[in-house]
Amino acid sequence: MKLLILGNHTCGNRGDSAILRGLLDAVHRLEPDAEVDVMSRYPVSSSWLLNRPVMGDPIWLQMKQHNSAAGMMGRVKKVLRRRYQHQVLLSRVTDTGKLRNIAIAQGFTDFVRLLSGYDAIIQVGGSFFVDLYGVPQFEHALCTFMAKKPLYMMGHSVGPFQDDQFNRLANYVFGQCDALILREAVSLELMKRSDITTAKVESGVDTAWLVERHHDDFEPAYTVQHWLDVVATQKTVAITLRELAPFDKRLGTTQQAYEQAFAGVVNRILDEGYQVIALSTCTGIDSYNKDDRMVALNLRQYVSDPSRYHVVMDELNDLEMGKILAACELTVGTRLHSAIISMNFDTPAIAINYEHKSAGIMQQLGLPEMAIDIRHLLDGSLETRVADTLGQLPELNTRVSAAVAREREQGLRMVESVLSRIREGK
Repeated sequence: MKLLILGNHTCGNRGDSAILRGLLDAVHRLEPDAEVDVMSRYPVSSSWLLNRPVMGDPIWLQMKQHNSAAGMMGRVKKVLRRRYQHQVLLSRVTDTGKLRNIAIAQGFTDFVRLLSGYDAIIQVGGSFFVDLYGVPQFEHALCTFMAKKPLYMMGHSVGPFQDDQFNRLANYVFGQCDALILREAVSLELMKRSDITTAKVESGVDTAWLVERHHDDFEPAYTVQHWLDVVATQKTVAITLRELAPFDKRLGTTQQAYEQAFAGVVNRILDEGYQVIALSTCTGIDSYNKDDRMVALNLRQYVSDPSRYHVVMDELNDLEMGKILAACELTVGTRLHSAIISMNFDTPAIAINYEHKSAGIMQQLGLPEMAIDIRHLLDGSLETRVADTLGQLPELNTRVSAAVAREREQGLRMVESVLSRIREGK
């Protein structure tokens, strides 16, 4: 069995890294002889963070070349690509419309040829098909249809659907794939509300739950051991932050308001006798366009006791982050996958809900109260919720452990179901 995993653009986002690592761990466990290739926009850093070979993404490379082309022609290519490329691909796939006779760029042709060498393509989650991210998100799927290869979309959140062009393409792609396996039920409701076909929808989980914990064979690197030693000095709460854009306008808030409100939460944690460690699931490694460490550093100006507020500046992979989170008492995460990694390593987490995905994940776990709407952060009420949670940790630890065990079991069944269908199709 030869598989290609794509759609996971970079491991500079350690949430994407955990999603990818969990799927790889599950496939290796269930189908140890499978040959699995992984594709990323940033293969060098992704390979280092995952400690395995990673292929470059030819579509991304082609887009970069178009966007960097000099002069008026370069600008024209960029505009035309954003406006028409997905329509050309869709016309080629469906063999309809005037655009079907337009030649597609060489990068797409090469990519389709590469796909022909695999038994199936898995487009891994999580919050990938979001209208704010635009229609280019569907290009890999359209190329897979052109290559006439099975496409399994695994562990996704989808929507919102507030753009007509995005919705039309979503309706086609989600209707033509072999399975769209959602990691939470809120996405399904958004699809129904926007009249997006649900014929191929199946219920699943986020594959980050499937990361192996390596309880017996993990050897911490020097930097990891340093932070484990820091956490061991005092009871610790971990936090994760982010730049809110592009969601800030939809949320009706500002980055400064978010940071000041989060500092209020940090100060309440410090008042409760804990220290705080700020971990970042997104860093600027290998030109990745987000670096949450900068937000964490900026927050320091609002913190009442900076000596007990530690910003981790090291480049850690998701497994190393999991080991550090495991040594903490609680995680308060803006980044959903910091909450998932934390709970997967037996530390309860509060997920701040700036997208529907966080609420959906916690609902599926049976822990809906652990997803807190960002409005409760901004109005200050999250400070009390965090303090209350710290007072209920023994009971919460038991509930989290049982919920994560159920999610891991369901996740393994999800992966086995896909692998069995691929076997039957060979």
